Amino acid sequence: MLLLYLGMAAVTYLSRRAFLRLPDRLFSPRLKNGLSFIPIGIFAALIFESLFLKDGSLSFEPLYLFASAVCLLMMKLSKNVFISFGVSLLVVVIFKIGFAG
Repeated sequence: MLLLYLGMAAVTYLSRRAFLRLPDRLFSPRLKNGLSFIPIGIFAALIFESLFLKDGSLSFEPLYLFASAVCLLMMKLSKNVFISFGVSLLVVVIFKIGFAG
């Protein structure tokens, strides 16, 4: 199993490294624009489950949705990911331990 993990890691690393080594002239402006949305898509895929799924079924968690909106607003205002995540995490903690609810 360890060899399988190491092999997958090597293939993933080498394919990404080769892609980053390609000259910029090979990418059209449209492709570059499309590639710029990949981090946003990955972030959305990572947080979707915690926002809308609970025990395998669709659910609505207003606190997490509110904290996500706070995070996005803080990102827009501060342009700092760490501050944005910190403030939104603080919102969740405050509501969970009962200071504001």
